[in-house]
Amino acid sequence: MYCTTRLLRYALCVINLIYALNGCLLIWYGTWLLDTIVEQPNPIDEGERMAAILCILLGSVIILASIFGTVALAKECKKMLISYAVLLLLLLVIQFIMFSISFSASRDALPESLRQGFDELWDTNSMRSNSTLNVYEEWLHCCGRNSAEDYIMLDREYPPSCCLQQDCTNPQNLFMDGCENKFKHYVSTKTANFHTLSWLLIIIEFVGSVATCYLVDSIRNHRDRVRFYN
Repeated sequence: MYCTTRLLRYALCVINLIYALNGCLLIWYGTWLLDTIVEQPNPIDEGERMAAILCILLGSVIILASIFGTVALAKECKKMLISYAVLLLLLLVIQFIMFSISFSASRDALPESLRQGFDELWDTNSMRSNSTLNVYEEWLHCCGRNSAEDYIMLDREYPPSCCLQQDCTNPQNLFMDGCENKFKHYVSTKTANFHTLSWLLIIIEFVGSVATCYLVDSIRNHRDRVRFYN
């Protein structure tokens, strides 16, 4: 029984170390996301800034949780260990919710402003400039919803935002890719690292909570045996 308790303690020490390292990586990801926003402002930078701040906060909480777990292990305090197991489960739920939102955004979700720009593009009765879509075209280096051929189908001239440096006199400057696919690719590229980190954290939190519960039970059984034989 004592060997089992000692083995669980060693395993949880390793888990806490890996957990803290993943928390540091999450903080790095949030900082990197903020840096990319500063370098290249975009129409959805408020959403990205909020996501980056949440990642930094969550990473900080994860590091604090790993420290708390290490202290609980050192003291072999059952109440602290139970609290640590509950905290891991709570963080697991939060991590899973954030992952679900991020995964949905990377696959299907489009910002309302971009949807509005697409609606204005296909509105044949509207002759005014599509300023909403033009912002995304200039930012993502794209043209139309599906491709630059959208403007040909609608018998419209290419806006300057569809061309490199807004110079459409040279056909080679024309952006051929559609904005819908370009936006989804942009989001999926930004969230790929977060999805990997999220799965690692979810697995570690689940394994850590289960191992902690087993350790609490092992400590209780060991102490009961000591009291019984004494």
